[in-house]
Amino acid sequence: MEVLIATAILAIVLSIVYGSFVQTRKVIGRAEGAVDELRGVRTAFSRITSDISMAFIAREDENTFFAGKDADAGSYPDDSIDFTSYSHRIRDKNAKESDQGEVGYYIKRDFEGKTVLMKREKKRIDKDPMYGGKAYEISEDIVGLNFRYREEDAWLDSWNSTASHTLPKAVEITIIIKDITGAERSYKTMKEIPLWKGDHE
Repeated sequence: MEVLIATAILAIVLSIVYGSFVQTRKVIGRAEGAVDELRGVRTAFSRITSDISMAFIAREDENTFFAGKDADAGSYPDDSIDFTSYSHRIRDKNAKESDQGEVGYYIKRDFEGKTVLMKREKKRIDKDPMYGGKAYEISEDIVGLNFRYREEDAWLDSWNSTASHTLPKAVEITIIIKDITGAERSYKTMKEIPLWKGDHE
């Protein structure tokens, strides 16, 4: 009888210990997922704001531009942005390049629903803006991307410098993340453009 009681008590203790272990693993997993998520958002904001802060338009060069497209993909914002910027990094000192280039950001979506934030970069500004260059992944699991553009005292959902040949004063960036549990979170930041008042001369 005593052996049965001891066995039952041991089973209860082991069950409690195992339950605590499983719960701890779940908490650690959620914490690691949150850290990875924040790291991805931070990386995305850092890249986008760095490039936007160096956006420019030169009045004497009709190939320089700033364009923001307002779009949706189902219930998510699916905006894209393309512009000329001084943010190009010259990695080869002998390369025939300057710090001027074309930059673009957008979300790539596949048929399985996977989403990736992409950056397009073209080393040279040419007569075919918003096309060409190389694209590479910045961050996964970003399901929504929204841009708004500051014009004087108003926020606009899109921007096209073709007519005005001007830059917005600032750009508001919103990123929507969806984790493996299906939970969604939204993050927002804003970046001013120092050269919004005029071109470089």
